[in-house]
Amino acid sequence: MKVQHQANPVMEADSDLTAQVDDLARDGGRGHEPGGEHVAIGRLIRRLRISEPPGRFRELATSVLRSSLGAQAVAWIPRDPGEPPIIAGRVDGMEWTDYRELATAGARGASGCLAPLSPPMVREYARAAAGHAGWVVAVNPPGGREFLPAEVERTHYVASLIGTQLANSGIYAELKGLLFGVIRALTAAIDAKDPYTSGHSERVARISVRLGEELALPAPRQADLYVAGLLHDVGKIGVDDDVLKKESPLSADEYRKIQEHVEIGVRILRDLKKLNHILPGVRHHHESYDGTGYPDRLSGDAIPVEARILAVADSFDAMSSNRPYRRRLGLNQIDQIFRDGRGRQWDPRVVDALFACRADIEAIRQKGLGESLIGAVDAALGRG
Repeated sequence: MKVQHQANPVMEADSDLTAQVDDLARDGGRGHEPGGEHVAIGRLIRRLRISEPPGRFRELATSVLRSSLGAQAVAWIPRDPGEPPIIAGRVDGMEWTDYRELATAGARGASGCLAPLSPPMVREYARAAAGHAGWVVAVNPPGGREFLPAEVERTHYVASLIGTQLANSGIYAELKGLLFGVIRALTAAIDAKDPYTSGHSERVARISVRLGEELALPAPRQADLYVAGLLHDVGKIGVDDDVLKKESPLSADEYRKIQEHVEIGVRILRDLKKLNHILPGVRHHHESYDGTGYPDRLSGDAIPVEARILAVADSFDAMSSNRPYRRRLGLNQIDQIFRDGRGRQWDPRVVDALFACRADIEAIRQKGLGESLIGAVDAALGRG
């Protein structure tokens, strides 16, 4: 896809989209074959996902439409003049303002024909509105001919897809904001329940992401780790304060009540369908590698990998923080405990990852640097 470079900012093509654009554009180039345009538009419809960034979808749509029509150029012209246009292809001598002139001239009633002030290099153009967001303008079909009625209709159809995707992206943004608020509210509730460990969930989330990175987990799973880390102790909301904040050793019955927090957490979160994929991490982050943990006494690789990572992150932060019943442990003590528990309480690979990025983990504990929640929510919505 070629994007014009003009004085006004014109949206550049995202390099990550190159392969996708090429594939769709090849299908679009079959537009003059029987059914070829339907293949291209059909594949474009399958990209009409609520989580697709609007700019990326518009780049795809303009490129595919241009190839499908065989036009010299297809432009997306936003109604807001401050928003950059997207131009696939090139007509020599045309500036971005010329495409806007064609779009707005059509809005004044010259749809599908040449406006009196059209640039001389424009032989023919087709224009279609995408709701109230802007216009799609196709310029100069091949062979010096006019746009066929079916091609004009196709232009309107692609403009409609762009308008639909823009509306969907607005709904998605609202959903993302709502989920962001729910997660933040639950995290705040955990901190309010046990102020002594305030910030623990945030640190566990960020340490988990760093361990996931060290273990070469893909970015979406790192995002899952972040959200699971924030919410891993949400079940403590349902544990009595006199047990949760007790400074003396717990009785066997009290310890069982503490253990219940993982199952309470799952019950709290399970109605948030978009977060169901993080529930295994929440439920199993207290399993031990040798099968002596809780709640299900899973062992080894039967424990979900996210839970194994959360277990190390949770233990590290707990040992390096002050608690009602003890002062925080020294770094050498913590390291020795992890060496002793490697392969018994914790997955050896995760412990090795901890030691491999030990300096980064300590910096996270001290400074709280890490991944943003809004990015993690975005990834969680896409996966959920």
